[in-house]
Amino acid sequence: MNNLTRLKVFLISENYLIGQLPQQVCLGGVLENFTAHNYFTGIYPNLDNLDLSDNKLNGELSSKWGQCHNLTSLRLSNNKISGEIPSELGKATQLQVCDLSSNNLTGVIPKELGELKSLFNLMLNDNHLSGSIPIEIGMLSGLVRLNLASNNLNGSIPRRLRKCEKLLELNLSINRLSGGIPSEFGSLSFLQILDLSQNLLIGEIPKQVGTWKL
Repeated sequence: MNNLTRLKVFLISENYLIGQLPQQVCLGGVLENFTAHNYFTGIYPNLDNLDLSDNKLNGELSSKWGQCHNLTSLRLSNNKISGEIPSELGKATQLQVCDLSSNNLTGVIPKELGELKSLFNLMLNDNHLSGSIPIEIGMLSGLVRLNLASNNLNGSIPRRLRKCEKLLELNLSINRLSGGIPSEFGSLSFLQILDLSQNLLIGEIPKQVGTWKL
C-alpha cells in the first residue's frame, strides 16, 4: 500500500478480511473515502470520510481521533468497540456526522463534543454510557439528529437542548432520565420525532407541546 500515494477512494466492503488496518493506507494524505465492511480489529484514521460500521471491530477508541482535522464523517456503528469516548474527539472540529451506536462504549459523554460546531448527526445509542447528558450538547446549534437511546444516562434533560433549533429527531428513550419534560422544547418547531419513553420522567406534559405542528 506504500506506493498508492494518490489514492482517494478505497472500497473493500463485503469481504472476509481480518487483522489490523495498516497505517500506510493513509500515507499519501489524500485518501478521502474509505469503506470496509469486513472484520478489521484496528483503526488508524487519517481521512475525510471513514465508515467501518457493521464489522467486528474491537478495542478502544484512540485519543488520536482529535488529530483528524479534515474528518467530516465518522461511522463506527454496530461493532464491539469498548472503553470510553475520548474527549479529544472534540478537537475534530470539521466533524459533521458521528455514529458510534451499537457498541460497548462505557463512561460519560464527553462535554468536549460540544465543540463540534459543524455536527448535525450524533448517534451514541445502544451503548453503556452513564452519567448525565452534558449541557454542552445544547451548543450544537446545527444538530438535526440526536440519538442517545438505550444507555444508562441519568439526571434531568438539559433545557439547553432548546438551542438545537434545527432538530428533526431527538431520541432519549430507554435511559434513567428523571425530572420533567422541559417546557423549552416548545421552541423546537422543526422537531418531527421525540422519543422520551422508558425513563423516570414525572410531571405533566408541557402545554408548549401544543405549539408543535404535528
